[in-house]
Amino acid sequence: MRAAQPTVACLGEPLALVAPERLDLVPAPGEAGLSGAEANVAVGLAGSGVPVGYVGRVGADAAGRDVVTALEQAGVDVSALGVDPQRPTGRFTKVVTPDASGEPSTVADYRRAGSAFSAAGPELLVDPAVRDLLGGARLVHCSGITPALSPQCAALMDALVGERRGVAGQVSFDVNWREKLWPSGDPSEVVRLAGLADLVLVGADEAERVLGESDPARLRALLPEPELLVIKDADRRAVAVGRDGTQTEVPALRVEVVEAVGAGDSFAAGFLHGWLAGEHLQTCLRRGHIGAAATLTVHGDFARARADVVRRLLAADHEQWAGIRFTGADVLEPVG
Repeated sequence: MRAAQPTVACLGEPLALVAPERLDLVPAPGEAGLSGAEANVAVGLAGSGVPVGYVGRVGADAAGRDVVTALEQAGVDVSALGVDPQRPTGRFTKVVTPDASGEPSTVADYRRAGSAFSAAGPELLVDPAVRDLLGGARLVHCSGITPALSPQCAALMDALVGERRGVAGQVSFDVNWREKLWPSGDPSEVVRLAGLADLVLVGADEAERVLGESDPARLRALLPEPELLVIKDADRRAVAVGRDGTQTEVPALRVEVVEAVGAGDSFAAGFLHGWLAGEHLQTCLRRGHIGAAATLTVHGDFARARADVVRRLLAADHEQWAGIRFTGADVLEPVG
């Protein structure tokens, strides 16, 4: 029995994070960590005190048990996280090396073809635990990764975002364009789903790739339907654009980057935390930047800033905010 009805339901494939040399081997118990875009968002929300549940599937293997344990330890409700007795848990690994300019560059690799979650179609939404979670959540968060995983997953996303099957609240959609997952290179399905969501998050580089535009006003004209569009422009700024075209902009924090994986998910978690609390969009964007900055300063898919640091940054005026340099000393231990 869950302690409280989750406010947010995150739907997507939770991945087992393994060492590069273990990617093609069966992980031993306790060997795998937690990864996956939607899982990172769930962990971030739970860490900020937002009740969150997870919808997905793992295999009946050691990696799957490690994933479930990691989510539970992070405070995420896993009552709607199913177990497939025949298919394996999806796996992920990453290697960080300096690029030509000396900056850290991450190379990621996956083993998710034929995974437990890749077989999940619209029937997932009729599972009693899933129906209970989706029917009680104020927000369902998902991403453009899921429809790329299989035809079944594409149908699942159409039922979730398009038909709103079993969804009582709003839907947030992070574009999360992954070139390797779309061999055709055609972004039309991701663009279509984005247009059906209530809140859309997209990186400026992703927007340029899938919509041919990164300017906030012109992007808004291409995606007029969502209630809110949030454009994350890397280390420059983030901009929220309402239906009426009103823009709220907050510059990014200055950060010495250790690793970039998971920063976008941490931004999403921070922003959604503020949005669900009814905070001003400037505060929501600041929460997003703080979350992203924390993750950028660690080796790991997620990290949290200390509570006192968050309070200080949210209270800063515009000039103070612009002068802040976020460091590893501002961060709690990595999570996930």
